[in-house]
Amino acid sequence: MLQRTEGIVLRSVPYKETSRLATLYTRDLGKLTVIAHGAQSLKGRFGSTLQLLSHVQAVIYTRPTRSIQILSDCSHVRIYKGIAKDLKKLAIGQRICELVLSLTEEGQSFPDIFELVVRVLNALENPEVDAVLLKLYFQLQLTALLGFAPAFSRESVESIDNAGGYLTLEDGTISTQMQDEVTALFASRGALRSFAILHRADFDFILRFKITAAQRREIHTLITNFTRYHVPDTYPERGQNVIEQLLDSS
Repeated sequence: MLQRTEGIVLRSVPYKETSRLATLYTRDLGKLTVIAHGAQSLKGRFGSTLQLLSHVQAVIYTRPTRSIQILSDCSHVRIYKGIAKDLKKLAIGQRICELVLSLTEEGQSFPDIFELVVRVLNALENPEVDAVLLKLYFQLQLTALLGFAPAFSRESVESIDNAGGYLTLEDGTISTQMQDEVTALFASRGALRSFAILHRADFDFILRFKITAAQRREIHTLITNFTRYHVPDTYPERGQNVIEQLLDSS
């Protein structure tokens, strides 16, 4: 069956002499792997549409019995020139792709995940945006869409004073007292409040949100450990060092 859908290219590799294998996260079909016959040919009809981070309109010939579907046609919806020209933003975009690639299941449709990816990539085009903060926002929102959202209350966040508090990795609660010595992470008041804002605030507010370099690093630690705790076997470690370097340079 031929299906038309928007997608983001999460991975793209050469296949044999003239074709490419690409993994897309699509609005209607979720994550799927496609083969683009002739995509490496100079006269191929796919052009640059299968480059990493491309936002495309794809026509896919699908069959339930196949693990790899056939890409029939592909065209750009948006080209992220601003991301491509900025090494920091390119690294952030690649990390977003890596997280989605590793933490989502093939063939399961979650339009909200697709919309989250597009929303963040579009925002990364803004030259004034805090790229690392956007990545932290993305990862925390992704955890919620995958089914393990933090479960703190507004009152518990407001109760944190200058002495700091704890995030419990198991359920994402925030408190002034350590609930579980094994899964509790201590953090400053500012980091815990920023963690809560990144989870619940409106996206337009996040684009204006300002935090210190120290808070950014603390929040990174909280979100990384919270995500890793819930998906220990599939959490992607490869791009982690790059984000650590970006935090050090911020």
